[in-house]
Amino acid sequence: MNPMRLHVIACPVFQREIELLAVDCPTRLTTRHLEMGLHERPAENLHAALQSAIDATKADECDAMAIAYGLCNRGIVGLRAREIPVVIPRAHDCIGMLLGSSQAYLSQLAARPGTYFQSAGWLENSQPGGDLRPLNMTFGPSSNVTRQQLVKKYGAENADYLLEQFNSFTRHYQRLAYIATPVPEAVKWEAAARQTAQAKGWTFEKLAGDLRWLRHLLHADWNGQEFLVLQPGQRAGLRSDGQLIGADPA
Repeated sequence: MNPMRLHVIACPVFQREIELLAVDCPTRLTTRHLEMGLHERPAENLHAALQSAIDATKADECDAMAIAYGLCNRGIVGLRAREIPVVIPRAHDCIGMLLGSSQAYLSQLAARPGTYFQSAGWLENSQPGGDLRPLNMTFGPSSNVTRQQLVKKYGAENADYLLEQFNSFTRHYQRLAYIATPVPEAVKWEAAARQTAQAKGWTFEKLAGDLRWLRHLLHADWNGQEFLVLQPGQRAGLRSDGQLIGADPA
């Protein structure tokens, strides 16, 4: 029996982990990494880039597509499967996927809410000597919205208040948590994270990464609790429960 042909559309934050897992992967992988900077633009940009990548993949090129992104400020909401099934992790963002579960991620946030997370891929795709990339957490204060969008929805005064609340969060970071995965040059990236924490006056903590969730995605081991499988003609819709996303008619 021929192995499944799986085309992965991924955030570059996962590039080294995917390369590591691809060595003994039972599926036949092809991978396309999108631009890291999409996280720092309105969510519509990420959505458009993902949908364009889905639409550009032909039915005779693969058996399924895997989206190596989390909810990521809702950039995946509304994605449509055309002729090929599309698999999306039910993850808030890359942090939970690198920690191995949403429970692990939420536990970290509950214990230390003023935490800035980094990983090797996050650091590798940052500008040398530049400012910290915004985390753009789906449910947190950095929600990747523009002032114009907030004004349209809430009015100017409320928009400015909300932006102030969002921005004040970054002034209250107290810990930098480096998620360690067994990628090349891991020592180098951990040292860079330690230097950032020291420069910012934050405490540093090294967290053990867990590639289980990402491995299941690449191995086509898609349990319903952690993955949404869109069949052709379905689109990803937002859910208010722990599933985060579900399949809706296109």
